Amino acid sequence: MLLIVVLALGWQPADRLTWFIENVLVGVGVVAVWLMRARFYWSKRSWAMVVAFVCLHQVGTHYTYPQVPYDQAIAALTGVRVDAWFGWQRNHYDRFVHLAYGLLLALPLREIIVEKCQLKGAWASLLAWSLVLSTSMLYELMEWLGAAYAGGASSAFIGAQGDPWDAQKDMALAAAGALLVLVCRGHVIRDPAALLRQPRR
Repeated sequence: MLLIVVLALGWQPADRLTWFIENVLVGVGVVAVWLMRARFYWSKRSWAMVVAFVCLHQVGTHYTYPQVPYDQAIAALTGVRVDAWFGWQRNHYDRFVHLAYGLLLALPLREIIVEKCQLKGAWASLLAWSLVLSTSMLYELMEWLGAAYAGGASSAFIGAQGDPWDAQKDMALAAAGALLVLVCRGHVIRDPAALLRQPRR
């Protein structure tokens, strides 16, 4: 399914160079997972969360993040203009995907930590949260380098849309999303009924 999404959204993207730059890390990730497949552990839940995030990212790479027509799509489905409702002056799809990065990838990262580092409980969650923050920072640094060397594609690649605090806001949203899902997970496992429904990891 993921391959179909990537091929469909990569067939005629709005900006081929931006699409390629945005998908370099996806390609690196796919190769890394393939090479480590014999030693790699993820539950079906984690695979689903990673695939969901990559699909969201592919939408952004197809249109370029500043041009994703989420407002028009939501209005067509519900009749509600989200941008007008919140008074937004910029395209916020990039903000949504950074939030989704924290929400969707914190638990898969935590599973790796539990499996490979033999950490559990709050320590595993803290390290997973730290990984979300550090990888978000590394991505923002990559965007900065891309801006310096990508030429005309840099504005579409970065997607700052004139906001000087874009990188900080993106990292904050990823951190907030990861913190939310990890705190909710901690709350669930302290519920005795939840402990009977799922193994503690």
